[in-house]
Amino acid sequence: MASKGGRQPESYEPGDLNFHYNREDREAMLSEETKRVLTKTKIFTMNKRNMIILADIAVILLFTMIFAPIVLVGKSNVKIDGFRSNLKAYEYDGSILVSLRVEASKDNRQESRLVTAEFSVDGIEETVEVIDLLPSEIDSPRILRAEIPADDNTGDRVSVQVEINEKTRKLSAKIKQE
Repeated sequence: MASKGGRQPESYEPGDLNFHYNREDREAMLSEETKRVLTKTKIFTMNKRNMIILADIAVILLFTMIFAPIVLVGKSNVKIDGFRSNLKAYEYDGSILVSLRVEASKDNRQESRLVTAEFSVDGIEETVEVIDLLPSEIDSPRILRAEIPADDNTGDRVSVQVEINEKTRKLSAKIKQE
């Protein structure tokens, strides 16, 4: 006795279970539309969950690559007239140690020029002014340092007014605890 779909009965004798599966017979019974859908390749829609996860990862990466440098760098890094400046500050043993790194973007073998930096800390009226020569080579940065005594009114940010080639910029950085 043949069952629907061209299968043979599941058992021939009591207690002897057999099932015969014929893929060609099963595919022959499918409609033309179903055959077309099964044979059609859908690269981007085969697994919608994976595609959504992939799109989420792409958006997060783009967001990170575009906005993280802007947010993380903030005002502590700036480029002034072909020189990169980076400000860092630490509180150590009752003093605030501030360093300003000035690097040349390209070799600049002109006559020596000066860089002037005026360091100040939020909540403290005292300022420290440092004057040094600008670096003339890419591999030789200048580091201007200042030490400002901390007290109870000390804020959590340090700022510096940098003047390079008569162009002035203000940088600010958070004071890190050592």
